[in-house]
Amino acid sequence: MSASGRNRAAAPDRGAGEGRRGRRRAGPSVGIVGSGRAGLALALALLKARVPVLGVHGRRDKPVPSGVALTFGPLPPWLGEADVVILAVADDALAALAERLAATGVLRIGQVWLHLSGALTAEVLSPLAERGVACGSMHPLMSVAEEPELAAKRFRGATFALEGEFEAVRVADGLVRALGGCPAMIPPEGKVLYHAGAVFASNYLVTALAVAERLMERAGMGREAARAALQPLALATVAGVAAAGPQAALTGPVARGDAATVRRHRACLGPEERRLYDALARATLAIAREKGLPSSAEAAVLAALGEAGGPADRRTMRQ
Repeated sequence: MSASGRNRAAAPDRGAGEGRRGRRRAGPSVGIVGSGRAGLALALALLKARVPVLGVHGRRDKPVPSGVALTFGPLPPWLGEADVVILAVADDALAALAERLAATGVLRIGQVWLHLSGALTAEVLSPLAERGVACGSMHPLMSVAEEPELAAKRFRGATFALEGEFEAVRVADGLVRALGGCPAMIPPEGKVLYHAGAVFASNYLVTALAVAERLMERAGMGREAARAALQPLALATVAGVAAAGPQAALTGPVARGDAATVRRHRACLGPEERRLYDALARATLAIAREKGLPSSAEAAVLAALGEAGGPADRRTMRQ
């Protein structure tokens, strides 16, 4: 039976560490397949939370942080022993890995299998679900770009998107709470949209800051100086959005309807930078309009965005 055909989860009543009558029991043992940054950081964070981690399994031997037991080769030796198996591998490797591990014959009914993908649902683990294990996904809404020792600390306070079969989500909820994270249920049909939102908030933020740094360098600042100058600006902006929302946090020439400054900006940008600037300016106009920007000021900014900034573009932006 596929993962989608079995019981999907509502928000669980208890975490993984609480018994039926509220008595505490030992947490489930965990094994992690995937020895990249995410897998190693999660292993460290779970160990710190006193969750038993049987090992992290990778394709080859490599240095790992102290306390992490690394295994490598075709099959994790703890595969049939772990209560929870977490697949911390790239999205495009999940389906084939699930097929291969399902064929081993060492899965145990009652196990929980989770993956960390932000865009894929538990359905990608259907070969495993057909072997009688509960499948789900547990995506940490957090950038894991640093070394594992640093990245492990970022899970505390982070939101984890949960989805899948009831038992899988129940156990994942307990693991997230043990990490000090915040579990959030995401319906399977919303997973891709959820992940697209995460990409805007993290990956494309990096892109925007990289462009800003490059422009500052061209303006005459050194790279390190530009990065240091942009950091408090970016942090204050994110803090403003967190405190009061996008409308209250929005400042700048588009928010003010300052078409003359927009023209000057566009004149000094290269073609690729100008296209990015224009796309972001049009998206920013929608927020500025909600904040009360007069229609005449909006029209002036649209005109400043070039020949395409006419009535047709304005209609498109409002759809």
